[in-house]
Amino acid sequence: MSERRDYYDVLGVARDATEEDIKKAYRKLAFKYHPDKNPGDKEAELRFKEAAGAYEVLSDAAKRRKYDQFGHAGTDAGAGQGFSNTEDIMRHFGDIFGGAGGIFGEMFGGGQRGPAPGRSLRVHLDLDLKEVRTGAKRTLDVKRRELCEECNGTGAKKGTRPQNCTTCSGRGRVTINHGGFLMQRECPHCDGRGTVVKEKCKPCGGDGLVAKKRTIEVRVPAGVEDGMELRVQGEGEPSTEGGRRGDLLCSISVADHAQFTRHGRDLLVELSLSPAQAVLGTEVEVPTLDGRASLRIPAGTQPGARFRMRGQGLPDVHHQGMGDIIVIAGVDIPKKPDSAQRALWEQLLNSEGGSTGGKEQSFFRKVTRMFE
Repeated sequence: MSERRDYYDVLGVARDATEEDIKKAYRKLAFKYHPDKNPGDKEAELRFKEAAGAYEVLSDAAKRRKYDQFGHAGTDAGAGQGFSNTEDIMRHFGDIFGGAGGIFGEMFGGGQRGPAPGRSLRVHLDLDLKEVRTGAKRTLDVKRRELCEECNGTGAKKGTRPQNCTTCSGRGRVTINHGGFLMQRECPHCDGRGTVVKEKCKPCGGDGLVAKKRTIEVRVPAGVEDGMELRVQGEGEPSTEGGRRGDLLCSISVADHAQFTRHGRDLLVELSLSPAQAVLGTEVEVPTLDGRASLRIPAGTQPGARFRMRGQGLPDVHHQGMGDIIVIAGVDIPKKPDSAQRALWEQLLNSEGGSTGGKEQSFFRKVTRMFE
């Protein structure tokens, strides 16, 4: 392998390959030729480094342009020349395998495990549509664990300290051979802490945490939807390993409204009109979340007609404007008209030259069918 091969041939991709194609090809070769999977195989190790060198150039748009124009002579000094060892490659490209904690690191022992964060907590928030429109504020009494003041979170009896775990030598991870793959897992003896407590602190029972009540104010932005989750950073439990605090996760539930049906930012409401109002037109009052508003109904309104009241709906949680109230017209046909109403309908019928007993379809029936 003293002669440098074409980088596209190394990765097995076409010269017009996309960035994603190049990344996938490199990932596949890295898994295939990784030295931990091929212990003692010098050829595999060289292939592994060669693939990393090719990826270094072809994954960089500027370096790739120079390489396409001038070949190996166009690359910067040292670019694509390979890496001194596997760890160097992992530091350089570990992000495309999911970072230090990704599957590549687990399989081949790469990366370092940072301190575990504190546990996140979950609460449930019930809102109504009016609160969705304006936003809301909730004051919550949350029971969560805090660092034990007796042991300062170590879990060890006062005057003692946790000892390094002998199973993992304080690393918190153990390496196992699984079908020829070296995989790292959390140490079962110390639960990944890297230390064990010989004499436990009495107030916290060795957990390093004690339960306390805390009052937390949560601000819910306007426009949230049912099923959304609001994250309040840093309001969960602390970490006993020095990591960041957990978060408070607020699950949102929006109650159904007696009059409105939500459709994204818009609110749908049904409006019942009499036949006379639909035929002649009228002005009506329509409910809104802030009270009531006037709406002009034009003459000849048909059942199912929609009228939009702009800006009367709900805000978008991503600040993309206000929704509307959409009024859907319905017509209330009297099922049992009284004598006065029937007289009026018969007058209309006669004006059309119809008859209640004839075969010709009456105006009354036409209107009834139209509005049903």
